[in-house]
Amino acid sequence: MPIRHSIIHQIDKKPDGSPAVLHLSSTELLESQATENLLNDLNVAYNAKTGKGWGFFHAQSGAFPLSGWLQDFVDHGNFIEFSTTATEHLTKLMEESNLSVGGHVLFAHYQQGLTEYLVIAMLQQSESVTVNADLSVT
Repeated sequence: MPIRHSIIHQIDKKPDGSPAVLHLSSTELLESQATENLLNDLNVAYNAKTGKGWGFFHAQSGAFPLSGWLQDFVDHGNFIEFSTTATEHLTKLMEESNLSVGGHVLFAHYQQGLTEYLVIAMLQQSESVTVNADLSVT
């Protein structure tokens, strides 16, 4: 599954009602096994889930601008600009609908077989413990 483009931005939104703080990445993720594993794990988790959340594209309008931004990316190829604009809009929508928490927003444009996909996913942060190869704990 070749990943053509991927980037992660962060919407820092606390449940205390304070305004969201947006942290935008200025560079795409480097192609790596870790990025492929993240995308693969996300796909596996999504496909195994019942009651999936998904969306579709309305015709481009002021109320539904994403399809226009996506078409501009397809036509002109500026993935960082597309993901930044979409994340800024998502942050605004989260503020308006009073959603309580943010997270990391993953944008991944990849190809599987002859089909191209775009995944936009809100990743919730969780803390974990890992044992490294030298048997130390991180």
